[in-house]
Amino acid sequence: MTKVEIFRKNGSIVGYKASGHSGYSEQGSDIICSAISTSMQMTLAGIQEVLKLKPKFKLNDGFLDVDLKDISQNKFTEINILTESMALFLKELAKQYPKYIRLVEKEEK
Repeated sequence: MTKVEIFRKNGSIVGYKASGHSGYSEQGSDIICSAISTSMQMTLAGIQEVLKLKPKFKLNDGFLDVDLKDISQNKFTEINILTESMALFLKELAKQYPKYIRLVEKEEK
């Protein structure tokens, strides 16, 4: 199962993380892992390449951790379009495939 965590502060997404493989199919042909990876990495690419921002992140096989806490607050309107779209997609995916993806949202203080 893939665990996806979305971290919020004052309602805005300030980070997200995924770990593990879904187990839906063998590695390399797992459509659930592919969908999770694509949505999360596309969001990161949009933040980096389109918005020209430099978030902290770690990426390894079966693991992605993106930290947006150090990004200027005035950029969060633009970032929110990307991150909330990602979150919406991941919520729907978790509803459709609850055995393979666990989504947890956490509000930070």
